[in-house]
Amino acid sequence: MKGNSIVIKLILVGLIVAFFSHFFYQIYFVHGISMEPTLHDKEMILVKKYNLDINYNDIVIVKKNNKIIIKRVVGIPNDTIEINHYLYRNGQKIDDYYINDDKKINVTLKEDEYFILGDNRNESIDSRSEEIGIINKNNIIGKKM
Repeated sequence: MKGNSIVIKLILVGLIVAFFSHFFYQIYFVHGISMEPTLHDKEMILVKKYNLDINYNDIVIVKKNNKIIIKRVVGIPNDTIEINHYLYRNGQKIDDYYINDDKKINVTLKEDEYFILGDNRNESIDSRSEEIGIINKNNIIGKKM
């Protein structure tokens, strides 16, 4: 009888952990170098998945085109984002966002749209690419705690 009680308790604990990890928090692993020097390949991060208030510089986990990516938010709804070697947000130059390519971008984000970049901008596939593009809030799984 005592053995059955332990098994039932373990099953309940497992169900509670599964519930919390599905709806509230989850562990993700970084894949690649696109977030260096902030995050490194194979680094483990804890992600908050509920009650998300997404702001500038948050690191978010996004599912887009069946890929899970980890990037930094640089543009939030209604922002105008311009990239011309530097990032300009609503006409203001963001000095620490130098981008070493000739691609020019000028976009105004709609409601529920976000612009994301990898910290290692020259080695990142992010909102600058057609493959990822602008991110809808529905694509955001969570944000790094």
